[in-house]
Amino acid sequence: MSKPQLGAGDVDIVLEGETFTLRPTLKAAQAISRQAGGIMGALRGLANLDLDVATSIVADGLGKKPSEVEETVWRTGIANLNADLTRFVMIVANGGRPPTDKDGGEVEVNPPKAASA
Repeated sequence: MSKPQLGAGDVDIVLEGETFTLRPTLKAAQAISRQAGGIMGALRGLANLDLDVATSIVADGLGKKPSEVEETVWRTGIANLNADLTRFVMIVANGGRPPTDKDGGEVEVNPPKAASA
């Protein structure tokens, strides 16, 4: 397995018109996993448009506290962030690298559909 290029797993998001870069670090991966009940819990939370889960993922990816980003995440809208946050969680789950297919091409990650009531 080759070493990923620096920044290969970074995901840019736009919060209230300003671009920020989420970095998939081990610390972010551990925090996301612990706060959401595992990586699948984080993906379920995103599918359910859970504000706390989305806020935690943004904060973890930026190396900040949730209280520092919660207002901005809410004003931006979880629906607007969902695809980028889902991609970020998948990258975190893959050791900080974008998932690839058997030929080494990057796999497109689609956000999960919201759970029905």
